[in-house]
Amino acid sequence: MGSDRQVDRTLKLRKLMQKVGINSFSKLAQLTGTSAHTIHKLRSNKLDTLRWQTLVKISSVLQISVNELIDIFGDKSISESTNSLEMLQQEYQHLQQQLSEQRSSLQAEFQYQSLQILESFLTYFPAAKYAARNNPDFPASKIFPLVQSIDRLIQQWGVTLIGEIGSEIAYDPRWHQLIEGAANPDELVTVRYTGYRQDNKLIFRAKVSK
Repeated sequence: MGSDRQVDRTLKLRKLMQKVGINSFSKLAQLTGTSAHTIHKLRSNKLDTLRWQTLVKISSVLQISVNELIDIFGDKSISESTNSLEMLQQEYQHLQQQLSEQRSSLQAEFQYQSLQILESFLTYFPAAKYAARNNPDFPASKIFPLVQSIDRLIQQWGVTLIGEIGSEIAYDPRWHQLIEGAANPDELVTVRYTGYRQDNKLIFRAKVSK
């Protein structure tokens, strides 16, 4: 009886494989990133021994839902067990959370590295805009439309300026780099080149003078 069920599951699996152009169990194992032993479990009424991530991979390659995979290859008494289902759901949610945290971490690191690369542009371009405002004939005014997208990009990343060029602010060594003169913390200094930070994370300091 058990052998008949295994044959039945094997036939069903072959039909699903044929629909997506997979002609062997070894190819299925390769595409799902699993093993021949895992595929054998799928055909041998041992679906409950497979991890949720594995079920997701197999169902994705076969282009069916995880629920369909369980209905076809799982033992009904096991697949309908509340405790087993809750464990699968918890594991799935944990995996989703891990993936979400990993994406957020990679995105933040990408943004920060990109901003480091743009340091020279971000430092000196505000000075060009400042000069253009005071002299409409300044050639830099012609390039403003070309760089508006960069302004929007850094705003979307939560990047803020440290000091407006020409403004007087209280000197803070954490956020300001003194390039001329001498100043103690909290003394007024003049911003020469804008600095940037992302939330409370310093990208580079504003350049100031006394």
